[in-house]
Amino acid sequence: MTKETISRERLEAPPGEVFTETIQKPLYAFSCERFYYPLVTTNKAWTVMLVAAGIIAAEDGRKLLEALDDLESRGPEALGDYDPRYEYFYSHMEKRLTDWAGEEVAGNINIGRTRPEPLARIVVRAKLIEILDRTSALRATLVELAEREADTVMPQWTHYQPAQISTVGHYLLAIADAVERDAERLHHAYRTVNRCTLGCGALAGTSYPVDRQLVADLLGFDSFKENTIDCVSGAEHLTEPVAAVAGLLVTLSRFCQDLYTWHTWEFRMVEIGDEFSGSSSMMPQKKNPYPFEYVRALAGQAIGQMTSVHAILHNTNFQDIKEVEDSAVFPVIECLEDTTRAVTLLNGTVGTLRFHRERLWEDAAQGFGSCTELAARLQRQFGFSYRSAHRIVGDTVLRAYRRGLNATQVDAELVNESARAVVGRALEIDDAWVQQALDPRAFVEAHAVPGGPALAEVRRMLEKRRQRLEEERSRLASLVARLEAADRRLRERVAEVRVT
Repeated sequence: MTKETISRERLEAPPGEVFTETIQKPLYAFSCERFYYPLVTTNKAWTVMLVAAGIIAAEDGRKLLEALDDLESRGPEALGDYDPRYEYFYSHMEKRLTDWAGEEVAGNINIGRTRPEPLARIVVRAKLIEILDRTSALRATLVELAEREADTVMPQWTHYQPAQISTVGHYLLAIADAVERDAERLHHAYRTVNRCTLGCGALAGTSYPVDRQLVADLLGFDSFKENTIDCVSGAEHLTEPVAAVAGLLVTLSRFCQDLYTWHTWEFRMVEIGDEFSGSSSMMPQKKNPYPFEYVRALAGQAIGQMTSVHAILHNTNFQDIKEVEDSAVFPVIECLEDTTRAVTLLNGTVGTLRFHRERLWEDAAQGFGSCTELAARLQRQFGFSYRSAHRIVGDTVLRAYRRGLNATQVDAELVNESARAVVGRALEIDDAWVQQALDPRAFVEAHAVPGGPALAEVRRMLEKRRQRLEEERSRLASLVARLEAADRRLRERVAEVRVT
């Protein structure tokens, strides 16, 4: 006879109206939307394992799998509206299995098994793969753009004051490298997430001879998480992914802030395509680079979501507890979904970037960003210590500022005024020597140190980055192939049970 409740025999009433409306129904809706198919798949894998281990009869396994196939084909609507008698999302599924196969069969679906299921892990790993795929695409766009702009000279800043000269290609490779490191942290998070908790029981495992490795293999996990207390208590499958994506979005937010600033009328260094720009209903002249604002905002949200997850967990007991099972899951999944949107948006926007090369050259030439090379040439040619050469150039720049001159207007006489003031003598230089020392292109080519902006070095780095992108694509394909192979194995094992 089918009971009217599931697992509430200890209690004398179903969940009350307030508890139902404030907690259970919202949680049920969330779970139906995101966990329905993962739970169907998990139930299939667990049933196959129960049959293989001789814990349930093959005929019972066949009936369960037929019922699960039916639920899979019908979708989340098959569970119906939330019913407080069945309390939990997974109990609603058990009720539908019971309706199909009877309690004597369906009642065994939870042998040796309790919450938390690895459902959050299944969802999070899929979202991490999606983010890694979008991140790889962004890296490819950055590398392609860096190749196009490999010799586009531009100024660079420290403390947002003119510093030294580089190229757009050199800058974009720096961003690509930072994103690559962020991707490595996402891969590490994936490895942490992709460990199966099934077979842990409530915390002490089970006395049934369950095969934890088999069910982990059928669900595409790299392994099972060993310690059964850690299975129900640990939360690194939540904290690590949210921290990794927050780190990625901080990198992207800083990149956006650069582009946002350079997109202003005052800088006029770069421009995005109209298809990613916004207008003003009042000001007809406006072309607003909204994507940079959205990505920065999503980065801020990610930091908040990361903080939320850690705050939810920080004062909880190390055990199976609702903060780990439910509350900390919501901001993680929301953060991963937001990150996918942010990376996709930014990749599309970056693909339309147009750098204003004449403006970049003008600012690089005028802004004294090549002064370190002038000092280096003075040191090498005249035998000064670098500090003495630094003093001469610093004094030269001060005199230029006082006279309203930019770097293109510095001549030998101005340098010699400073040389006489600093070292007591004039130097054998002419205007051509000074301007060659301050020339932006000459500066870039002189800085051929490994990792520097010289064109040959940028091209060498581009080739390495292209190779690493190919390796990343293969790595991602391997992750996807592993999950697809597990899905095929599960379908094959399901078919074997159904014909026995």
